[in-house]
Amino acid sequence: MNKWTCAIIERLESAYKVRFEKEAVLVFLNDAYQNALMLRKDDMQENDQALVDFLAAFDHTRDLFISQAVDRYPSNYNKVAEKISDLKKLNESIA
Repeated sequence: MNKWTCAIIERLESAYKVRFEKEAVLVFLNDAYQNALMLRKDDMQENDQALVDFLAAFDHTRDLFISQAVDRYPSNYNKVAEKISDLKKLNESIA
């Protein structure tokens, strides 16, 4: 499980580094989404509330990031950075 959560965070951080290149951002976000799907497939047989919370936070972060990436004039990527930081904290509580 931890390998998937770490991979998701890594992809989000990579997307954040290239946040002004829309196509690259969407590729990294798609990769993170694919990792989340694998995590759901592999580990959702267990009813782990921390994992459910992590995936919900990921979905929210991804949606926020996409809305900024496709906006012609993105307003604030700081919120995306905050959400990525929150995901890191959630990941620590899972491990």
